[in-house]
Amino acid sequence: MRKFFRIVEGDLESFIEFDRAMSWPFVSESAKKLLSYDEYARRHEELVKRLYSSNLENFIRLAVDEGGRVVGAVWAGIRVDPVDFIPICYIYDLEVSEDSRGHGIGTKLLSAVEEFCRLKGVRRLALTTPARNKEAIEWYRRKGFAISRVYMQKEL
Repeated sequence: MRKFFRIVEGDLESFIEFDRAMSWPFVSESAKKLLSYDEYARRHEELVKRLYSSNLENFIRLAVDEGGRVVGAVWAGIRVDPVDFIPICYIYDLEVSEDSRGHGIGTKLLSAVEEFCRLKGVRRLALTTPARNKEAIEWYRRKGFAISRVYMQKEL
């Protein structure tokens, strides 16, 4: 059965609330041992606001179901690529609640970002996703994304 939803312009506070709940399960267990949910929420909001203010322009859209519940969100920001020195649009988060996946919500949110880029004359869209998130990597590949850089880390 197809779910009804609409894409609406979002505000930063609504995005933060949805993203905080969606992102907490992805926080590593070792980090959760050192960080209460309240401390995570405080740091999450602080970081998102700092990143938001550093962009040249921001774009937030929410997917809302027939009951008004936010079931998906995207936040993207235009910034200057630190390697090529051209304007790029970076997708900070594109998320759909688990119970609402498979209904085209992510595709609609991504299409909204792509249209925003076209209107702003931005020709490159970028994002990162965890290497272990094979489902997301495959979804982005089907949407035309290709791996262009490799992000590496080392635990100390």
